[in-house]
Amino acid sequence: MMPPHSARGWEGLFWTVFERSRNPMALVDEECRYVDINPAHTQMFGRPREEVVGTRLDDYSPPDEVARFRSDYEEFQRGGEFSGERSYVRPDGSVVRIRYAACAETVTGRELALLVSQDVTDEERDEPPTSGQDGQALSPREREVVKLVAMGMTSRQVAEELTVSVETVRTHIRNALAKTGTRTRAQLVAQVMGKGALAGG
Repeated sequence: MMPPHSARGWEGLFWTVFERSRNPMALVDEECRYVDINPAHTQMFGRPREEVVGTRLDDYSPPDEVARFRSDYEEFQRGGEFSGERSYVRPDGSVVRIRYAACAETVTGRELALLVSQDVTDEERDEPPTSGQDGQALSPREREVVKLVAMGMTSRQVAEELTVSVETVRTHIRNALAKTGTRTRAQLVAQVMGKGALAGG
């Protein structure tokens, strides 16, 4: 169950982004079972929250991908982070190919993973990260941009929101990718949300 929105600090911000983001997100336990999903997850994959919570992620994988996905999840459990691609079978039998990133999160006080998904056909391309910045803290402006990316905005939408150029937004994203050691937007969002970096501090 989600904590109330009156929760202080970045926990409240986490849940606000989780619920409102256009990026499909899920919280998953150590047994690879769904604990919660956001509305965007329901929209992309076609299954309501009450049907999904308590089931396993690999329940929706094509049979020939189950073993590989379980292996990937074991790798995540060893390292605390993982990203890759997988297929998801919708209720009507259609299959969507997604990129996903998993990061151990610290919000709930439980040993859960935050999964962020992105359709591989999404026209928004990930930016190649700038080198040499791994481990540096995000600047206030970078956190602002990443928060909007976490909400599911494209670079163009972020630029319009902040009244800056698209190239300026892409530069901030490249810098954020480099500082967090991530390579895709899904990884970036999973990490900053899971570790509370959206709120700075």
